[in-house]
Order: sequence, then structure tokens, then C-alpha cells
Amino acid sequence: MMRGVLALSTFVSAILFPWPLTALLALVASVSEPLIPLAAGLFVDTLYYAPHAGMWPLFTLCGVAATAIAFFVHSRLLTSPVR
Repeated sequence: MMRGVLALSTFVSAILFPWPLTALLALVASVSEPLIPLAAGLFVDTLYYAPHAGMWPLFTLCGVAATAIAFFVHSRLLTSPVR
């Protein structure tokens, strides 16, 4: 239930709040679901697309980086011995 609330709040914040809050919520949500930063980046780039804004989809690339870091952290946490 909490995962769904975090994912939904990330997408709602992309519409209602400034981008730093959306990025923070995406990073918090990536603790439980690593693909949320990528999905949020794609959503924000699609939502605020402007043809002459730039060549690179900035939020998607940031989402890819955050997703890669989240997957790396998850793999390390799952394989580390419990003490």
C-alpha cells in the first residue's frame, strides 16, 4: 500500500509542486521501487516537452542515473550478510 502511495505522490508532485520536491519523492520511493525515478523522469519530460528546449531529455537521464544507483544499492543490500 505504501509503495503505491509513494509512486502516486511522485507523479502528482510532478504536476503540482516544483521539481526538487518531485526529485526528492522519487529518490525516497526508489528505496522500495527502483524504477520509480525512471518512470517519473519519463513522465516529466513528456509532460513538459518543448520542441526547442534542448536536445537531451534531462529528467529522463537523471531518472536513469537514479534507477541505476537504486538497483546497485538493492543488489548490495540483498547479497550482504546479516549481522
